[in-house]
Amino acid sequence: MDAAVKVAADVHVGTPPGPLSDWVMRKVHFHGFAGLPTARGVSVKSPEFSCFGHQWLVVLYPGGGRLEGSKEGHVSVYLHNQSPESIQACYKIILKHPTDQAQRIYLADQLKTFGAERSGKESWGNSNFANRETLLTYLNNGTLTLEVHLRSHKKAESNGYVPSNPCSGNLLKGFNNEEMSDVTFEVGGEVESAANRRKRAKTTPTTFHAGHLILKLNAPSLADMCKPGDEAAVPINGVEPEVFKMLLYFCYGGKVSEDELEANAKAIIEAADRFEVINLKLQAEAVLTEKTEITVDNMLDNLLYANSKNLALFQESIMDFVAKNGDKIVGNVSFSSAPGELISDILTAVARGKMTKGDASGDELKFMRVGDLRKRLHDKGLCIDGSRETMISLLKENSKGDDDEQ
Repeated sequence: MDAAVKVAADVHVGTPPGPLSDWVMRKVHFHGFAGLPTARGVSVKSPEFSCFGHQWLVVLYPGGGRLEGSKEGHVSVYLHNQSPESIQACYKIILKHPTDQAQRIYLADQLKTFGAERSGKESWGNSNFANRETLLTYLNNGTLTLEVHLRSHKKAESNGYVPSNPCSGNLLKGFNNEEMSDVTFEVGGEVESAANRRKRAKTTPTTFHAGHLILKLNAPSLADMCKPGDEAAVPINGVEPEVFKMLLYFCYGGKVSEDELEANAKAIIEAADRFEVINLKLQAEAVLTEKTEITVDNMLDNLLYANSKNLALFQESIMDFVAKNGDKIVGNVSFSSAPGELISDILTAVARGKMTKGDASGDELKFMRVGDLRKRLHDKGLCIDGSRETMISLLKENSKGDDDEQ
């Protein structure tokens, strides 16, 4: 009879893969698909997007690829890893019919290794994804929308517990903490007594405490209104106390929920713009853009508001509406009250809607989407707030400066 064996801990060489994550989906829109080049072997690439710490893009061959086995009249689709490291991932590329979601074209594969960028093994896909004539029946207002689904291994759990950096949590402990603060604000205290009246009724203001250094880093205009150690509270009017609380909480590293952003979008944008809390302003703008349904009736009011607050993303979505619905707008909406620069933006939106890949005539920035402009500015450490014209001008100035240094 064999002696009992005591089993010790396993020995691992390298890091074992963790369990597979949940699926993450990104929609990739190819606008004006019918007008994309149909020559065999000519590709159209999507902008890069991020998932699982890697950069990805979708490569479409509207007229078919040149790989052996690629059929005439079929469209090729590939998913590319654009990062310098390889990654194992499962992927699905799904095309749904715009009027019947159950009707779909489906490409899926088991766990694959996407090699590093330019390794020659960085992409997976299908050279015969679907017949081009079939795809033309799946367009929604001329746009081909592919759903890209990805899942990858989660990081394996470490045998030992390593706590995360406590900095953000510690900062939040100081939020509105009088003992840890050196400036005070009194928010509110005045409301309109009645519509169209100049007289204001006094109400009890709400007191907030903050650290001047934190404000200097995250809300510079608010920091400029006070000095560390000021005994008198700084009055803040024109902002609801609840909105100011969200803004201050954000400055301390807190997260404002999407529900709060949606319910207070314009008030948050107003306050964040006033006190230079740029990222909060852009978060509220993104929610406002997503939740606002643009119509012929409200289009001009929303456009003028977006322009007045330099809400480039919101303005772009309105311009896209104008470009797609010009026949409904002409004769029904007057642009006489619109600033001249908006007309240029409208023409840009119309031109971009008609463009195919490579039509930018060397001026890539002119037709670039707002999200891509902001990403470029952020990557260069530049300010991402401002109109399209401001962002483009800043990128060009920075690019010229880089050229002068070389």
